[in-house]
Amino acid sequence: MAKENIRRIRFSSAVSAPARTAARHLAAFTAGLLLARGTVFGQYAPFGVAAAAAMPYSVLWSTLLGSAVGYLLPSAITVPVRYLAALLAAAAIRWTLNDLIRLRSHPAFAPIVAFLPVLATGMSVALVNGSGTATTAMYVAESMLAGAAAYFFSRTAAAQASDRNPGEWSSQEITCAAFSVGILILSLSGLTVWEISAGRVLAVLAILFAARYGGISGGSVAGVAAGVAFSLSTAGLSYLSGAYALGGLMAGLFSPVGRLASACAFVAANTVASLQVGNQSAVMYGLYEVMAATVIYMLLPAKTGSSLVGIFSRSDDTPRTEGLRRSVIMKLDFAAKALGSVSESVEEVSKKLRITCAPDISSVYHKAADEVCRACGLNSYCWDRNFTDSMNAFNNLTDKLKQKGQLQREDFGQPLSSHCSRLNLMTDAINRSYSEFVVRATAEGRAQQVRDVVAGQFETTSSMLEEMASELELYDRFDCVSAQKVEETLRLAGIQPFDVSCRTDRFGRMSIEIVSGPVDCARLNKAELTAEISHACSRTFQPPCVSAAGGKCRIQMSEHPTFRIKSGCAQHICGNGKLCGDSFETFADGNGRQIALLSDGMGTGGRAAVDGAMACGIMTRLIKAGIGFDAALKIVNSALLVKSGDESLATMDIAAIDLFSGSVDLFKAGAPCAILRQSGRAVVIDTPSLPVGILNETRFAKSSDTLSDGDLLILMTDGALSSGAEWICREAEAWDGRLPQEFAENIVSHAISNRADGHDDDITVLVLMLSKLE
Repeated sequence: MAKENIRRIRFSSAVSAPARTAARHLAAFTAGLLLARGTVFGQYAPFGVAAAAAMPYSVLWSTLLGSAVGYLLPSAITVPVRYLAALLAAAAIRWTLNDLIRLRSHPAFAPIVAFLPVLATGMSVALVNGSGTATTAMYVAESMLAGAAAYFFSRTAAAQASDRNPGEWSSQEITCAAFSVGILILSLSGLTVWEISAGRVLAVLAILFAARYGGISGGSVAGVAAGVAFSLSTAGLSYLSGAYALGGLMAGLFSPVGRLASACAFVAANTVASLQVGNQSAVMYGLYEVMAATVIYMLLPAKTGSSLVGIFSRSDDTPRTEGLRRSVIMKLDFAAKALGSVSESVEEVSKKLRITCAPDISSVYHKAADEVCRACGLNSYCWDRNFTDSMNAFNNLTDKLKQKGQLQREDFGQPLSSHCSRLNLMTDAINRSYSEFVVRATAEGRAQQVRDVVAGQFETTSSMLEEMASELELYDRFDCVSAQKVEETLRLAGIQPFDVSCRTDRFGRMSIEIVSGPVDCARLNKAELTAEISHACSRTFQPPCVSAAGGKCRIQMSEHPTFRIKSGCAQHICGNGKLCGDSFETFADGNGRQIALLSDGMGTGGRAAVDGAMACGIMTRLIKAGIGFDAALKIVNSALLVKSGDESLATMDIAAIDLFSGSVDLFKAGAPCAILRQSGRAVVIDTPSLPVGILNETRFAKSSDTLSDGDLLILMTDGALSSGAEWICREAEAWDGRLPQEFAENIVSHAISNRADGHDDDITVLVLMLSKLE
């Protein structure tokens, strides 16, 4: 059987190779035939000779035969015999010099091979007929057009013969291909129906599609190429060069708005450029052709021509893109270091100000003594002869003053209690001065807190910039072609993209980041959008992560991973109330990771619900916006600190699971332990840390591990651990179900029944199970 299959494969290959060769010769014959039919100046046809001079040598004789047939068919050509002679001359030159590889590989070889035979035969006819200067000049111009066309054909053929995708061609190759197609379409200009040229209708269609999928550059190149070709075809059509070029430019300019807007822009620009021509009949038929092409364009399916996406994206932009990437990385890194130094400077100044400007309790006593003792007759006795005893008596009052907030006469000790004749006045003066001291100390403490928060924000911003630079370092290149395809897919889906970035990391995995206009997330069909983008990029992506901010929408996608997460969550509200102090979120971050986030506000009820929801909501938005975990934690901490004058704190428990490798990173800030079941064995992961909202400085306690198919990760709030974690480990090891939701509900119900201290608390259990995709 294996031998039979091998023979079938060989037979299929043997059949397909001759079929491909025959197809190439047929294509060359057809191209030669059509190009020989294309005329300029009404009666000159140099493009068949140009094709014979430029086509690959392997299909030379097919091209030669096709061009000969084209010249022999009835046409407007006055002397077709001379083109046959020029064809034979061009073929003879190529056949003779074919072994000189360096010569025939030179870019000027094909233009010269086309130019010389056309010029020689033209000059011969001019001499025989005794033509004047004007006719001779036309022969020279025709020869130059033959050379230019041969250059376009040769560059296009060379690009086609390479293994590169058209989207990887250079801008020069794209331009040459556009002119080659324009000249090929020119041969159909003589095919008319009611004075409407099929060739010009096809040219307008080509311009509209190029503008739609190539934007301004595609519309402009196609418009100029088609305009130049058709403006030279016959007298009275010179206006087409400007009309098509302007129309292509405007169509490309309005292409982001949609097909209809692009087509209307082309019609309007073409009309404005055409109305300045005196030949009204030609202009009217030209407008009819534009109208016909526009109607056909709108009637065609929306996805027609989608293969053109990315063709006008120049491959030589890659080095510049890489240079820009490196420049951005360096600037982000430098800015991060600069902001880090600013943070250090602010902290240093803040420490010095704390020492030099902080209120001193001794100032309370000095002010009171100065106010009461200055005019006292015992001043010299107390402050000259017994200074040390007097100061000690004042200093002994400090603890009582701080404890009670004010002093009484009985609080004074010796020698003040027995010798001071103004003790009541002294008591009142100290109480007034201490009240002022408390106000100043409170204000200074609040100012110091603000300084610490500001310094922390500088440090947070520095961390964010460093993380952005590190993230850019991970990406190997930016795929501009795929970005254009995604843009067009979004427009077809009714989404207006502002910017699209397709990035490929060093492992070959692509991630997409999109900034668009507002999107109705409730009506967005994520599955359909994912399928369309996957088809456009020839990759498989997972559903997008969508977030909104500032009137814009951010959409992130990554390639379809190796694993997926099955999750389940169950909650119990303390006292069966309406508001739970625990808040949780699970989502894909668009970079191939599944994020699980759990936050527990201090206490129970409405206040705890506000703190937990605020911490969870802010952290979720920041992670979706691409902010790193450490920087996001500092921002959440600052938000809780300045939220109100009352104390606000919450725990933060985050799991980030890489769906490609199965690695899991745990980030805990005041959160209780987690349970990890690997290969059927459950272990407790406990990393002590402080909640957010208490101190100016906060940080995660981190740990990491690797999960495999069927492993479990259990995150929970402290209400589930009132009876310890051992029983949860036993439950995890015994559980063999496939629905994490059932397991989460089971843990919550057992946690409620196992509690023996008579208290109640909010309970949230989040179960994550890694499952390998089929």
